[in-house]
Amino acid sequence: MNDRKLADNLYAVQYNPKNCKSNTCLQVAYFTLDNAKYWYLNFIYNFMYKCLDMTKLHFVEGDTDQAYWAISGRQTIKSDDNQRAYEDNIHQDFKYVIKGQQFYVASAKNFFPKNAISDDFFAMIEGDKPDEKKLLGLSIENEGDEMFALAPKNYYIHIFKRNQLIDVIKLKGVSLRQSNINKQDVIGNIVSGNNNTRNQYKTRSIS
Repeated sequence: MNDRKLADNLYAVQYNPKNCKSNTCLQVAYFTLDNAKYWYLNFIYNFMYKCLDMTKLHFVEGDTDQAYWAISGRQTIKSDDNQRAYEDNIHQDFKYVIKGQQFYVASAKNFFPKNAISDDFFAMIEGDKPDEKKLLGLSIENEGDEMFALAPKNYYIHIFKRNQLIDVIKLKGVSLRQSNINKQDVIGNIVSGNNNTRNQYKTRSIS
């Protein structure tokens, strides 16, 4: 910490400038987070609850600006001869859980990218990147056929990416390159209280 006296009752203090620099005032930061949560809930209660069959959706995990949902839509059982159909079915979005189509069609444009708009509104919920990143907009982060979550930003998901199904594990605060956590560790933590993932956190915090 460095300080310099400017006057009898005035000092300039510099503390860890490389780590503590911020050009955003505290009020703006708080408003941004609170506003994000408001629109997050606005989409759930004023759109999803009004036009989707919520008995077929299960909230898996979420954070300030993202949510993962398990959707019980059309099921395709994977086999050796239907790999393409199985992969296509992963991208069904809300197509098979819409119960109020009129409200869905009227309101979807307020949330989904414009490229998702079609005559029946059953198109993919995706568009060009600038449009997906628009304020108050919606875009897909991951799609998969299996997910286990321990907490926000702590989960395993089996996703379709780059034309193949792959395993993705995300544990915020843990370096996956320095740990040996796999799908079974995540499941074991939920089912039997396996402490492997928690031990990784302890190791990380001590080092």
